[in-house]
Amino acid sequence: MFDLDKYLADLILNCRSAFGERLLYMGLQGSWLRGETHENSDIDIMVILDGFSVRDMDTYREILKEIGFYERSCGFICGEDEMKRWNPLEVCQLRHTTKDLVGVLMDFLPPATREDEINYVNLSLGNLYHELCHRYIHENRDKNTAKFCGTCKSVFYLIRDLHFLESGHFILSRKDLKEAVTEEDRIVLEMAELPDSYDFDGRLLPAFVTVPDILHIGYFLSYARSADARHTRFHHL
Repeated sequence: MFDLDKYLADLILNCRSAFGERLLYMGLQGSWLRGETHENSDIDIMVILDGFSVRDMDTYREILKEIGFYERSCGFICGEDEMKRWNPLEVCQLRHTTKDLVGVLMDFLPPATREDEINYVNLSLGNLYHELCHRYIHENRDKNTAKFCGTCKSVFYLIRDLHFLESGHFILSRKDLKEAVTEEDRIVLEMAELPDSYDFDGRLLPAFVTVPDILHIGYFLSYARSADARHTRFHHL
């Protein structure tokens, strides 16, 4: 049976033994931090070292294998210099979605502004729009439907970031976010909880006057435009 506290204690002990004073930071991320785990959830750990090499990655991999549950280990490891030059667009997410275990993450992050947060949402919107259009043209209905739940789950992060820009409150869990956002956002969040066999098109039919070939793709294109309109306002605040 997996015990997160024991796993983290063993990991920290082994990393300190292997890297010594070069171990600058370790943090917990992902579903274990959000309280949204299931039986096979990944264990997302962030590690920062003073100096970083391929040999360090070999060492870290052996540590993960030794403490067990290697098939569920996830996250990333990097050097202090790399982290201090990290893309500022991602700093907001790192700051709010990482729990300090060793060290303080803020000591290693580069400066970032609200404009960086706005641009990160803009990039996420562009990626969503591209994904929807690409799949509609280049995939058949069955493949589109099969990938739809995954799209819904990924849009959680976009909704979370939009809500943060609008309210100033960064909400980690899906459950708490559903209670705080608009009805339009809540519908999308609830779709991610439905089984792949669910009739998404049937649920979305009332949202359309002109019916596209694949309703859920059309709905998300409409949603992406709406989210973009919300995002654009921040450039003028």
